[in-house]
Amino acid sequence: MAMIGFKSTNNQVVYVNPAQVIYVTAFEPDVSIIAFAVAGHNGQPAVIHVRGSVDMVQSRLSGAAPAHGAPAMAGSAVAKSA
Repeated sequence: MAMIGFKSTNNQVVYVNPAQVIYVTAFEPDVSIIAFAVAGHNGQPAVIHVRGSVDMVQSRLSGAAPAHGAPAMAGSAVAKSA
């Protein structure tokens, strides 16, 4: 499984398993919310806020190359064995 790296709004690197993502939505122009197929404490999907537009985040999660001008992270894809 490949994990995709993003930067959180606190500049921490977070790795996301695309198979667990149920939706991506905009929070602010350059901040997106990634929701996971895991319930949080309130029964709603667990979410994280990451830097980047919805289009850029969705593109990276789907395996497409980042759009021109989108920040690329070194080591953004990490292969993990099952």
